[in-house]
Amino acid sequence: MATATEGSPRASAQVSSPVESSPGDQANFDSSPVGGLPEEPVKSSVSPQPSPSWREPSGAQPSPAPPADISVDLNGNGPTPPTSPGGNHQPMSPARSTYSHGTHGASFSRDPPPQGIMAKTMAQLSAATNRMVHRVQAYRAKAAARKQGGKLLLQQLQDESGAKDPSLVPGIMITPPPDPRYSTPTLAQTLKYKIFGGPGPIDPATGRVEIPDPVAAKASMWYKVKGSRRRTSQQMAVKLGRAQKHPDEDFELLWAGVQRQELLLNKIKTDGKRLAAAIQEQADAAKSMAAHIASLAETSIELGEGPEADARRAVVERARQLMEVMDVMDQDVRPACLEQLSNSVNKPVGQLCEEFPAYQQCVDKRTHYMLDMDAYERKLQKARQFAKDPAKVPHREEQFTKAQRRYTYFSDKLVEDLTLLDANRYELAGFLIEGFVEMQEFHSQRQKDVLAGLAQGKLPPKQ
Repeated sequence: MATATEGSPRASAQVSSPVESSPGDQANFDSSPVGGLPEEPVKSSVSPQPSPSWREPSGAQPSPAPPADISVDLNGNGPTPPTSPGGNHQPMSPARSTYSHGTHGASFSRDPPPQGIMAKTMAQLSAATNRMVHRVQAYRAKAAARKQGGKLLLQQLQDESGAKDPSLVPGIMITPPPDPRYSTPTLAQTLKYKIFGGPGPIDPATGRVEIPDPVAAKASMWYKVKGSRRRTSQQMAVKLGRAQKHPDEDFELLWAGVQRQELLLNKIKTDGKRLAAAIQEQADAAKSMAAHIASLAETSIELGEGPEADARRAVVERARQLMEVMDVMDQDVRPACLEQLSNSVNKPVGQLCEEFPAYQQCVDKRTHYMLDMDAYERKLQKARQFAKDPAKVPHREEQFTKAQRRYTYFSDKLVEDLTLLDANRYELAGFLIEGFVEMQEFHSQRQKDVLAGLAQGKLPPKQ
């Protein structure tokens, strides 16, 4: 068999096969025959078309439209360059890679992407949570301010009534030691005297043990613990029927009237907000209804001449007049009425609710003083009946006297203030009544003045 020579075309074809599988570009491949022999031209069945030049000269302008065989990735990736008939990708010119993707339907807006259902739900929940947090913070701030106001009011009443005077505080009195002639000290008393020391010397004139520092004794934790235990035991004795409850119906009725006054002021404040919202809503509904009615008379054709056309023109003019009046109502009457409502009722009531005296702490303190008085009275009765040491009776009598005086002074001052506050509701009611009537008259008169323009040009009744 004859072997192919170096310069034959067969040898040329064998040499070109490694080059076809190389990663280089075909445009850089030199396909000239080896040995200088001429190569037969290859005939192609595809009609010759001008292929795009991907390596344009530096001075050439890029083509205005992208090639048709370029595919665009809608995920945001760059365009895929075309492939040559041999299957290799041809590199794309930088000038070609900057064309707009909008021709293929891809959107490249700078606006943020639309939120999904879950994202919208989370945003709504976050906004609702923030509103709730703000409301809770406002409520806590208001409660703290009210508590501080009640504390200051209590201090003022105690100073004016003298309830803080050590001479009126029975809880700081020291019980005299038992007389060994009548009773022997118990084991608990002996241990107490061993640990904390015995009581001071007894004054022979009064039979009392002097208190070294009354202010420090009143501010001690032990004084507060004894007071809480004494009041709790008195309440339990009343519930079990071992003691009688102090009659206090008159004060309870007075305090109920003051609480009802504050409750009504808060309800009036809420009703004022509802009325303002109702006026706004009523005006919006009336304007929307008038606009829909006037839309029935709108037309885009020439009405022409004749009695029927004149009647239709009258309806159109009447609709225009109605819309003008509703605009005046919306821009002038409604804001004026809302301002009148705010100045006559809402603002005064809101200020009264904010500044209403917080007497709850004072009432609680009066209850404590009353329980102390009843507890010391019960101890006095017990000492008179069962005490073996006669020195205990004067001590209990003095404690009961101090508790009674302290309660009486403080209660009288508190009842005086609450009586004035309760009597003030009549003057307050008269002021709010006149303000409410003035607001209603103002609203009615302004509407009447504006609607008077509709009295002219009324349409004749339908026959």
